[in-house]
Amino acid sequence: MERIDIRAMANYFKSSFNRHDKNSIKRGCLSTNKLLKNFLPGILSDIETKYLKNPNFIISYWPKLVGKKLSPMTKAVSFENKTLYVIVKSSTLFSILKLHEKQRLLSLLQEKFSKDTIRNIIFKLG
Repeated sequence: MERIDIRAMANYFKSSFNRHDKNSIKRGCLSTNKLLKNFLPGILSDIETKYLKNPNFIISYWPKLVGKKLSPMTKAVSFENKTLYVIVKSSTLFSILKLHEKQRLLSLLQEKFSKDTIRNIIFKLG
């Protein structure tokens, strides 16, 4: 079996590139890095926007919003046409949420997901 001399191979590849080729390769890498640096924030912003508009994410955020005490008594069931639908188990809690807490909860959701994403919360007794 023939042995491969790694040093000889490395020297061969080094000698095959002249200074001009090395400089053009470096320029190519720098321009690629600049392009990535320019595009990456926009791409990440698009991903975040799509993620925050995901109905499943909005529904799963509901228990965190209302807290440990109220989350067992409420359940966000769907998100359609910029409206979050929430089922409430207790009639007393239903009236409190509908009359007194709706605007506060809606404002908190809009802070998290934006006003364009969510416009209304509808509570249903169930």
